[in-house]
Amino acid sequence: MKTARRKRSGQTAKVAESTLTTFSSDLLTPEEERELLTSFWDCKSELVRVLLRHFPAELRASRPPLEPWPMAQFIREHCTEERAQVIAIRRLRDRYVHYKHRLASANIRLAAHVAKRFRHHSLAYSDLLQEAVCGLMQAIDRFDVSHGTRLATYATWWIRQTLQIAVARQSHLVSLSPHHLQELGLLQQESEALAHGGKHLPSPQELASRTGSSLEHLTHLQTATRTPVSLNAVLDDDSDFKLTEAMPDTQTLTMQENNERQEALGFLMENLRPRERKVLDLRFGLTGNGTHSLRQIGHLLRISKERVRQIQNRALEKLRASAERVGWEPNLLLE
Repeated sequence: MKTARRKRSGQTAKVAESTLTTFSSDLLTPEEERELLTSFWDCKSELVRVLLRHFPAELRASRPPLEPWPMAQFIREHCTEERAQVIAIRRLRDRYVHYKHRLASANIRLAAHVAKRFRHHSLAYSDLLQEAVCGLMQAIDRFDVSHGTRLATYATWWIRQTLQIAVARQSHLVSLSPHHLQELGLLQQESEALAHGGKHLPSPQELASRTGSSLEHLTHLQTATRTPVSLNAVLDDDSDFKLTEAMPDTQTLTMQENNERQEALGFLMENLRPRERKVLDLRFGLTGNGTHSLRQIGHLLRISKERVRQIQNRALEKLRASAERVGWEPNLLLE
């Protein structure tokens, strides 16, 4: 008898667990949706109360107001796996997740329908669908049961808002804030209005005066949202000339300038005495042995620091005079 009871209890637990983890995508009638939203709100409120009752010292300071969004944030932050070891909290959390996922599954078609409207943008449809589901889940957390609207009407705005932000942020190389995205939308509307009304493309000054923003801010915003161009792009359809071929090779130019400077310096230093060449070599590291202080050079050559300074200054004066005679810039040698 005991074995049969254990088997029946185990089967009942499995059935209960499956009802909490299996979600249907069938649409809800207005009455069913209202009843489910009411149960979701009651479960959310009860879960917050149970958390505060079992952990008063830890959670009393962060007690949320009786509003949907603060309570959802409180549950997300404080209903951890460790606290869910309490049986009452675990049961309420499972019911809370079940109600939330049932509401999301019933409105998943709405998220997919709104996401299809953004398929012409740069994001893949799978990414758009994920963003739409995120907006739907946020709408469920924020929805107030006392509102007289349907959840689908409220969720449509949040789904569209989430998709607009995701598309705008990933459509440009520079990540923009929602405030800048709104400004871009306003600029686009004003530009289209001026183009249709005056039959000409508006100038930046006209857009700045219509939107009330400064010309500098408008220029920065347009520069940040400029379409990127690949360096391997072909400049002309009739030829294979690429953009990279039109760009200067700064590394090669730098190496060429360094080689020319070394050759000029070697030519001019032939007119110096051996000790003067030695002092400049040690002082400026001309042969790649590193630079030395006046005191270190004096110790190596067995002369005073002041004497090293005199030799250095005389050698530099000779180099500048020689450079002027041949028509070179004196400061080009020792940059």
